[in-house]
Amino acid sequence: MALKVGIAGTRRGLVYIGCFDAIKNVRVTSICSKNEEKLKEIAKKIKGKKFFTDYEEFLKSDIDIVVVAVPLPLHAEFSIRALEKGKHVLCEVPPVNSIDEGRKLYATVKKTKKKYMLAQNTCWWAHIKAWEKIIKQGKIGKIFYAEAEYIHNIKSLLDEEMKTKNIWRTVMPPIHYCTHSLGPLLMMMDDRCILAQGFQTEEKYDVSGVKNPASRMEIGIFKTEKGAVIKILCGFGAIREPGFHYYSIYGTNGCLETNRIGEEKTFAYFGNIPNLKEMITIPLKSGYTGIEVSGTHGGTEYFLVREFIDCIVNDTEPPINVKKALEFGLPGICAHLSAMKNGGVIEIPQFD
Repeated sequence: MALKVGIAGTRRGLVYIGCFDAIKNVRVTSICSKNEEKLKEIAKKIKGKKFFTDYEEFLKSDIDIVVVAVPLPLHAEFSIRALEKGKHVLCEVPPVNSIDEGRKLYATVKKTKKKYMLAQNTCWWAHIKAWEKIIKQGKIGKIFYAEAEYIHNIKSLLDEEMKTKNIWRTVMPPIHYCTHSLGPLLMMMDDRCILAQGFQTEEKYDVSGVKNPASRMEIGIFKTEKGAVIKILCGFGAIREPGFHYYSIYGTNGCLETNRIGEEKTFAYFGNIPNLKEMITIPLKSGYTGIEVSGTHGGTEYFLVREFIDCIVNDTEPPINVKKALEFGLPGICAHLSAMKNGGVIEIPQFD
């Protein structure tokens, strides 16, 4: 019997249609959005789907899986409602918008025993997967420091929000969106953050008519359970093109790093290579070639969807289950709480 998938949200959500439909015995049957005009446009292009404007009616339909791809402030609520209706959930990032939402989401997953997975696509980037193997093989030794940056000028998105009055990006603390950066690092390091400290710029987004726009940049500094230090910078108001993701990891016997500008590259240094005086360039990029479904973000959505389906079929734990999802997301929330208290150290809640 085929697994039936419903997608809530028609911006990022539509990316997943081809990913699910490419897997045997899985198909997208329903799409939900409160924007009726948008649904009519989609219905002209995508045939054979049911369309809903009411989320509750959507959840009552014949679906087994819900993809939560609605605006961030609704991620936790929509995930919890779907789980309570007996649906498995694949949720876009970040998983929650507050510590309290995190507690409720965790409790709901445990109570319903349904599969919940965070769709943190950067964890499936080709160079991240390669780094993960390098680290597991011990080639750079014990990791003691890592950092990542996500810089993206979202002025066009902010302008779009002002037209629709759905201004969640305009007021979202940048470090709340840390999962693209922090998630892959924690996955590769097999670690979690226990303490958070944060600072934000005094310079805010330049938008009129918004009472409290977010800072242009925000930084989080984290101490991990294994004793490493991680620094994350998120900036969505930087006047800089193109946007980029940057990662670097330092171990006791070497390091790994990406570049911030120019053609995408990976660099490495290994201390066990005699007389090595400069970084080695490794021909690794984030995207994949020759895959069945290209999608976005280098085709990563196809791989994470395939693993999610395997977990449902085989009744195994998703690679980014609710525990890991909160380990990826709550540090950013705590870093912002720290920033609001002039950088005081915040203990990050743990879920075991």
